[in-house]
Amino acid sequence: MHAKPFRLPALAWWLLIVGALFQLSISLSNTFVSIFLFKVDRSFSAIAWYHLLIFATLPVTFVLAAAVARRTSTAMSLRIGIALYAIFFAVALMVGEEAAHMPELLGVLTGLAEGFYWLAFDVLSVEYTDREGHEPFFGLFGVLTSVANVIAPPVAGALISREDAYFGGLTGYHVVFGISFALFVVATLVSLRLKSARLGALRLREGFRALAQRPWRRVVLGSAAYGVREGVFMFLLGLLFYIVTGSEMKLGEFLLLQGALSFLAFYAAGRWSGRFRWRLFLVGAVGIFLASVAFLWPMTAVMLIVYGALAAAAFPLFLVPLQGYVFDAMHTLADDDVPSITHIVVREWLENAGRILGVLAYFVVGSFETARHVGGFGWLAFALGFMPLLTVALIQPLESRIFGPRSRHHQFRLGENEESHTSAKRRARPTP
Repeated sequence: MHAKPFRLPALAWWLLIVGALFQLSISLSNTFVSIFLFKVDRSFSAIAWYHLLIFATLPVTFVLAAAVARRTSTAMSLRIGIALYAIFFAVALMVGEEAAHMPELLGVLTGLAEGFYWLAFDVLSVEYTDREGHEPFFGLFGVLTSVANVIAPPVAGALISREDAYFGGLTGYHVVFGISFALFVVATLVSLRLKSARLGALRLREGFRALAQRPWRRVVLGSAAYGVREGVFMFLLGLLFYIVTGSEMKLGEFLLLQGALSFLAFYAAGRWSGRFRWRLFLVGAVGIFLASVAFLWPMTAVMLIVYGALAAAAFPLFLVPLQGYVFDAMHTLADDDVPSITHIVVREWLENAGRILGVLAYFVVGSFETARHVGGFGWLAFALGFMPLLTVALIQPLESRIFGPRSRHHQFRLGENEESHTSAKRRARPTP
């Protein structure tokens, strides 16, 4: 007898549409913001300050976003995040090249936008899906993200290269930033279809106390270890490829290759993670580490393409199961007194601490590097390849006892406390 195919609710589909528009805009501009900073400032420190300010702003923004979600709705927090991104690109368009000389301001604006958007997106993901829907939802979201990564970067690279060649200066960057601004406006309008309830109080003290429970603590620390790598690879690979090739168009083509491979891998992870979660998780972590071995060779375009292809294929196999572990563990903690947003904020704070640690390591290495000598970044990238293995090591003791197939159909056990599947899923429901 075949199981019925899982169907996502309508609100989850609307959230995916908003997320797809958001990712399309980010894919157009995100990598090229770092290149823009580097081209104007000609140093690695501007990029470091930009990302450090993003991550330093995020913890405060999470609390602000939670306060807004409590007084209005989570969907309103999401809209504010998208609107703040639009303001970011409006500022970049108005001040032009001067924006590259104020990376701290750009970092704060981006940190505010990311905090409002991603906190709301994570909470709405919990509201709109149940435990059976986590992998399908994040698998589909990964596919849409990969499609955006296939389409947007080569388009952005071509626009930047051709506009700069015809008109000089950084005209192409302004065109791309303008398109991103328009997409964020459209995403804000579409987000009006999203509905959600007001959230309860943000009980951070109880949220940090929950870390005393070993399974949740291990999952959160695993997320923090993942954050160390993520914080650097949000910009490092694209920056290195641009330095080696000197061409935004080639960078766009490189990102096209990565996006295509990620598309296939996210599709596979979304389909198989429910049945083979641990195996995919392990294969993805090992694949990321093996890909990082490429950085032991001299820094060339071919080497970076090899690394980028392997990492793009392996990363979704690691990330989709990790998201499943996080939200499954979160369901075991959520109750009427401590809402799920509390645990989301605590997890994001610690993952963000990992990102800050990674960027600080980049800052230290970058202080010794020049555009003609980037070998130190290769060693840093190789070292960061161990982080997914650390995440696996932290979660592995929980796999059979907490997250195994048997426990998915019965009860999870957190320390000495138990919660039934039904009580663990209690949370605010979307309003009609």
